[in-house]
Amino acid sequence: MKSNRARRYGAGLITLGLALANSQAFAQSTGTLDFDKEIVVTGTHDKLTKGIDGFVIPDTSKAKAELNQAFIEHQVPGQSINDIINYLPGVSFQNNDPYGGAGGTLTIRGFDASRISETFDGVTLNDDGNYALYAQELLDTEVIDKVTVNLGTTDVDSPTSSASGSTVNFTSHMPTDEKHAKLVASFGPDLYYRVFGMVDTGVLNASGTKAWFSASKTQNDSPFNNYGHIRKHEFNGRIYQPLAHAGDFISLAGFYVVLRNNFSGSDPLSNVPLASDSGTGFTYFPASTGAGSFYTYQPCSVATGTKGVADTKPNACGTAFDYRDNPANLMNIRAAMKLTLSDKLTFTFDPSYQFTKANGGGTTGAYESGCYLIAGKCQTAGATSTPSGTPLYGYINGSYYIGSDLNHDGDAIDRVTMLVPSETKTHRVAATTSLRYDASPTQTMRLAYAFARSDITQSGEMTFIGTDGGTIQPFPTETPLLDASGNAIQKRDTESIAMLNQVSGEYRGKFLDNHLTITLGLRVPFLHRELQNYCFTRNSGGSVSCVFGASQAAYAAAFPYALSTSGTPSGSALPQTRTYNYSAVLPNAGLTYILPVGETFFNYSKGFSAPQTTALYQSFYFPQGTAGAQPGPEKTDNFDLGWRINGHAITAQVDLWYTHFTNRLGQSYNPTEGTSIYSNLGTVNRYGIDADLAYHINEHATAMLFGSGLHSKIQDNVISGVGTYLATAGKFESGVPEYTFGGRLQGNYGPVTFGIQAKHTGPRFVNDENLPYTSSGNTGVVDGTVVYPAKTPAYTLVDLDLRMALSAIGLNQASYVQLNATNVFNEHYVGGFSATTSTTQTLTGTLTNAQVGAPRTVIATLVLGF
Repeated sequence: MKSNRARRYGAGLITLGLALANSQAFAQSTGTLDFDKEIVVTGTHDKLTKGIDGFVIPDTSKAKAELNQAFIEHQVPGQSINDIINYLPGVSFQNNDPYGGAGGTLTIRGFDASRISETFDGVTLNDDGNYALYAQELLDTEVIDKVTVNLGTTDVDSPTSSASGSTVNFTSHMPTDEKHAKLVASFGPDLYYRVFGMVDTGVLNASGTKAWFSASKTQNDSPFNNYGHIRKHEFNGRIYQPLAHAGDFISLAGFYVVLRNNFSGSDPLSNVPLASDSGTGFTYFPASTGAGSFYTYQPCSVATGTKGVADTKPNACGTAFDYRDNPANLMNIRAAMKLTLSDKLTFTFDPSYQFTKANGGGTTGAYESGCYLIAGKCQTAGATSTPSGTPLYGYINGSYYIGSDLNHDGDAIDRVTMLVPSETKTHRVAATTSLRYDASPTQTMRLAYAFARSDITQSGEMTFIGTDGGTIQPFPTETPLLDASGNAIQKRDTESIAMLNQVSGEYRGKFLDNHLTITLGLRVPFLHRELQNYCFTRNSGGSVSCVFGASQAAYAAAFPYALSTSGTPSGSALPQTRTYNYSAVLPNAGLTYILPVGETFFNYSKGFSAPQTTALYQSFYFPQGTAGAQPGPEKTDNFDLGWRINGHAITAQVDLWYTHFTNRLGQSYNPTEGTSIYSNLGTVNRYGIDADLAYHINEHATAMLFGSGLHSKIQDNVISGVGTYLATAGKFESGVPEYTFGGRLQGNYGPVTFGIQAKHTGPRFVNDENLPYTSSGNTGVVDGTVVYPAKTPAYTLVDLDLRMALSAIGLNQASYVQLNATNVFNEHYVGGFSATTSTTQTLTGTLTNAQVGAPRTVIATLVLGF
């Protein structure tokens, strides 16, 4: 791998931006920030660097930890903020690449990303359909003032449908009073380079208007193969207008990202090949990093067809996982306002609009012929004969039937490799507003209302691949392939409306000479889902057939939907619309009490996560009003009890926590059909300890330590079919590390700043039965053979950073050169993988892939501040 990467260095470029100083920030919402009394009208250097080298423990009844720009700026520039918070207790993140452009896998106290609410400036980032988070689609690190992690509780006004536990809130930079500019250029292996520029206008007029704008470009090749690449363009900005009353303001901000990348580095979690190497990627998990985990693709060409010959074996060129694109276009516009109505009343309002268009997926072998149904099976036209009857066109029972000459060889009897990614397009409007009432200096309360409405279109159009197997059109929805009847070929076709109306209230009172602070809150979300599936649902796993026009009636007649006397469905459920409503009353309560040394804190909260749209569409196979037709929400009860101290030289916190799940959902994934089968793990108990400490040793050195331990226990065996169960009772949830610990040591002397940080991540079970993976249905391994143990090994990552200020050559203190070395010892480890109930590995069926851990990487950065 060293030789592969060494020859792929790119030259660093320099761009223009802002010297990031003096900053003021927003929390999850302006209302929450205002209630917590953290809004600062004019930022100061002390505000930016509070804590110890950027590590802060907020004074609250909740277990929180915070990193601000003083910590962030020493990490890899442009790195995903989700990777940076990996140095907080309770957080576990496996990065998919060294640069932050390929995503990753996040858990906090065992909550996966779909159960974590992530926001910036109060705007929810979770996908509105499956609640996923995409770490590669976040803000440039230079424009993030701070990130706050709420380890086990959701803020009372959080406009979320998914957070049953933790939250991540990061805040973008606020304009400064003075003019500033910043130039950043980074380069490294894999032809990596990144340029970033930021301009802060300073105060523009007598009314105090100020603004900043930034832009960045990042690109690199994949560290895991010779084909993939990442290209990212990002634009950000904010305009801030103070109002007449001190502290009141209106702010308008925007964010736009264009991302073009390939999947890479994801391989079957198996120590032995599940099939022989066919030139389309590893069929096993590599045993070493570097050259051992680098796959070299040979150039390929799509073979041409021969007229009159049925070419029924699709081209393999372009079918490799690493050839798949994962493009995304994202935009949001967000505003914030604070108005003081009287000396006791304060009003806040945060509206926003978001747009997302993204896809991911692979190829398929599509039949040029139509589907001629004979005895319930599709038959196709051949070179010498054509079945009788009228052909059907579309995506039918797991295969594609087009009715046209796809490879342009003069016939329509072949099977041709085509691109069929899954696309999601979302329009989301949202608003959060609150009214705070200060009854007295020690008694405060607020009422809040949140609204969100998302229109989510999920489709699966088909398009051609290039002659070299590559993608021609990253978004097939723009130029979809039509069948012989003029209908777009789709592997899925849904439209969903996800609506949230939420009311909440919070009270905070101080007692016993301000030693005791009590907070009481109540969040009541009302969730409305309107789901339209334009395809047939053909089994309880949610598999579909998408046929339109005249073919639709013929398909419905051939596969009529019926119920047995016992209520078991068969056939294919018709395209239909369903409506789901969920609501909950979610209390939270907390207190802090000041002790002679430090303070103790306690918090209780109830969490709630509505079913994902994927699970809801899966339920379409069951008649409304029957078992299985109305998936229930997840609910949690979360408890924290801890102690903390915040001093000039030391800040520390230790927290015991407990989470009780009801209706905990699990899933297994079938990449061949692109479907997930959901199962209910029922009751799950999870508990642990989080601890962190930062110490200011002297004027030249600081140290930070953190650690977490976690135990999980599934209470019941999970139903896997009629009369069958998975042996999950008493087992540990999969994909969750049993413990983590680490720390950072930072020193400075004169113009030099040096940091070393390390984190050890414990083992993770690979499935919820805590059993080894065995082979099933693979050509290269006998069925029942153990291909991977029950746990992934523990691993340790060590990073270094070195900075040299350029003041010695006449530049200001905001200019410096920085080196970042990640995974210094080139540790080989299993990166992120999805939790699952499956205990078997089938290369062409139910399969768990895992990301290869990011290899050692050294990145050089030049920063010029003006």
